[in-house]
This record gives sequence, C-alpha cells and structure tokens, in this order.
Amino acid sequence: MKKISIALTTLTLAAMAATAPTASAQPEPSSAAPKGAVAAAADGYLYAWDGFARGGAQCRWQQDDADWGTCSGISMRNRASSLENRGYAGAYEDVDLFYSPSWGGSRNCLPNGYYLDNLTGIYFLWDGKAGQGQTMNNNIASHRWTNNC
Repeated sequence: MKKISIALTTLTLAAMAATAPTASAQPEPSSAAPKGAVAAAADGYLYAWDGFARGGAQCRWQQDDADWGTCSGISMRNRASSLENRGYAGAYEDVDLFYSPSWGGSRNCLPNGYYLDNLTGIYFLWDGKAGQGQTMNNNIASHRWTNNC
C-alpha cells in the first residue's frame, strides 16, 4: 500500500512540475485585443492617420464626432488607414467607429489603449446596416466614445 501511495505522490508532483509556469514565461496577449494592436500612452485622444503606421495627415479628437469631414481644417472622412485610442481608462474609454456620418451604418470598436497600424484587414461588423463587412480602411465617417467594446 505504501508503494502505491509513493507512486501516486511522485506522479502528482511530476504533473505539477510539468504544468507549472517557468520564470521566462510570457503572459498571453488578451483575446479582446484586435490583431496588430499595441498598447499606447494615454492622453485622452483618438488619433487617425490617412497613411499606414501613423503616416500622412493626422486628426485627433477628445469628443464624439458625427462627421469626420472636418478636423482641424482637413477632412479625415473615409481616409483613415491607421488608428490609435489614447483615451483615459474609465468611463467612455473605448471608441465606436462608424461607416456613415452621424453614427450611422455598421460599426466596429477600438478598445482603450490600442493602436492599429493597418486597417486593411479590419472590418465593420455584419449587422445588416450600411457598410457591413466592409474594410475599415478609408471607410470611417464618424465616431463616438463608449463604455465598452
């Protein structure tokens, strides 16, 4: 009986050692993070660029915007190719992005603290509204801050 107890203890310890994390283990990325997303420093703004990887003309907003047609003297409507959400953590930290002006059409959400360097492979949701399934690249017309994605 003692041999069986020792054998079970040995098997249990071996199983625990095999599943224990090592000192060099890295945390897994959050499953909620969009592909290609990288954390950004918070400053309270949503940023959009008309080029990939923060290239070209840039706009930024601290508030909702029903029409990206005007932003500091330029139009970003249907021009954005990269985005960064540097909103402050807490209420209204995420950003809903819309296919149409005035928060219309299909949407997708950019979580707080994330940067997308190429919107080509990111799509609006399949929700039965205008723009569903379309790439977000060069197709964003408005945005609204939200409590969660």
